[in-house]
Amino acid sequence: MTLTRRRLLAGATALGAAAFGAGGCSSPTTANPGHLTFWYTYNGFSENVLKAARKRFAADKFVPSQVSGDLTQRLLAALAGGAYLPDITMIGDNISRYFSDSDRFVNMNDHGARELAQGYLPWKWQAGATSDGFQLGFPIDIGPAALYYRHDIFEKAGLPSEPDDVAAAVPTWEKYFTFGEQIRKKLPGRYLITDTKTVFTYSMAQEQRKYFTPENSYLDDQAHVRLAWDRSVEAFRRRLTAGFGGSQTASGQSVDRHAAWNTGQEVSLVNASWITGEIKQSAPGTAGKWRVCAPPGGPGNQGGSFLAITAACPDPQAAFDIISWLQNPANQASNYAEIGLFPSSPAAAEDERITAPDTFFGGQSAVKVFADIADQVRYAYFSPWDITISDTYTDELTNVELGGKDPERAWKDARNRIERLLRRQGVLS
Repeated sequence: MTLTRRRLLAGATALGAAAFGAGGCSSPTTANPGHLTFWYTYNGFSENVLKAARKRFAADKFVPSQVSGDLTQRLLAALAGGAYLPDITMIGDNISRYFSDSDRFVNMNDHGARELAQGYLPWKWQAGATSDGFQLGFPIDIGPAALYYRHDIFEKAGLPSEPDDVAAAVPTWEKYFTFGEQIRKKLPGRYLITDTKTVFTYSMAQEQRKYFTPENSYLDDQAHVRLAWDRSVEAFRRRLTAGFGGSQTASGQSVDRHAAWNTGQEVSLVNASWITGEIKQSAPGTAGKWRVCAPPGGPGNQGGSFLAITAACPDPQAAFDIISWLQNPANQASNYAEIGLFPSSPAAAEDERITAPDTFFGGQSAVKVFADIADQVRYAYFSPWDITISDTYTDELTNVELGGKDPERAWKDARNRIERLLRRQGVLS
């Protein structure tokens, strides 16, 4: 299908050229003139690392500022209006939405980023760059997906229960489904799969193609998407899903699911590393009973974030020096230890502070499992529209799972809704 190229901020208030030119050293367009302001989200950064950064970069007047509410919407509004811009900002894994407006940011290759690239996972580093090599984002964290499971319940069922044995038993989604049927037969009322949404999301996370090419051409041939869809429906038809998709709050958490972790109803889940903290906090009584291993279907990543410097920044070299220090291996390890952000630097994932045996996982080093998976992930382009498209498919899968909608009707409705949306936004002609 034909793509109508258009810039993210086209039609918005034009930004004055002077605001982003060399004369921007004292630009009133920044949020805090005379300082280097950094926007970040709640739990988006270790407060201890930020405290150390404020002290280390006091001469640059570095000021971290936690944004309440939706940072993306606030950043887009600031970019469109050309006012109150941060000098440094966090950006999510949908960083490509800013690529067509890269002139609103600083190319970090001009300030030493290229020389640091080898210290970070190549696929993550590439995800922060435009197709012509403009390094807009510096990697913060990633979300390698693993299979979390209850060792005690697998053992009780007489099935493989040690991580290497479980990984060997379920190398594919099909074998994982068969494994789930064995669990259900021996221990009725247990589930190995959260919902159809999870199957779809993590199947797509394992794909090297998503919905668009890096040139933003829509992939009309969606055989790989259809495969993920059919796999999700198959899990439902075999009564393997717990159906928690409709019970999530706006934060993505589910009280029903937390209860299922505590009672042992949900005995395994494929999820990104960032859910570790939620399991630990919501099911502390299950400590020592969980393990992690390679997921069915192969390595994949879900989520992660970047740091970027806006073109309004008065001193981009100082901003880059701050960013590269914030993201050095030692500080990335601190971010994981304190708030669960899995490092994008392989050296950080070897830090003894986070690779030590974890009592919650029965003395297993979960970090080593996540790091091994992350090392196998390959680059996949994540377009500005991927989140909306994925949400449309999973909403329809939830209609199938909880509302009894015909799967084929749901597939067609999802496809139609997506194409209408892309046409309205000018992506498709």
